Amino acid sequence: MTALRPASYDGTMERTVDGGVIRFERLLPYRVHDVWDAVTNPTRLAQWWLPFEADITIDLRDGGSLAIARPGIEKVTTCRILHVEPPMLLEHIHLDGLSRLRWELAPVATGCRLRLSHFVSDVDAALENDYVAGLDTSLTRLGPCLANHPIPWDPDQFDRARAHY
Repeated sequence: MTALRPASYDGTMERTVDGGVIRFERLLPYRVHDVWDAVTNPTRLAQWWLPFEADITIDLRDGGSLAIARPGIEKVTTCRILHVEPPMLLEHIHLDGLSRLRWELAPVATGCRLRLSHFVSDVDAALENDYVAGLDTSLTRLGPCLANHPIPWDPDQFDRARAHY
């Protein structure tokens, strides 16, 4: 399959009673199982999700954990997994420990639809911490990872996304 370019700046932020939700939806020309692997396989996830080098381990079960260890930094960040329904749903606490991410996959005629929702308690803090621009930049790296051509984090792309959002 060939990778399609993701929609430019498709992230949205909605204020809610409990805070807010950042949403992205991407149509990917890959099977659900392939996208699920890129989201839950620690080696593949490390290739596209984070803006820094890290070793990731995942205990993929309700109540399990997603742990991120950065070279040269003693503290390991651990996020609790809230709910898993392979290969369609993963929900876990975010690295900040205060918000949560929900990854929903669904088959479509052209491959897979990925819906990513980041539920935050403080919209202004999420915007200040560049959560929307960060997720946009990470998701831009997902397609090349799925095509087995991972690309490094691009600070210029991040700055463009930050300026847009």
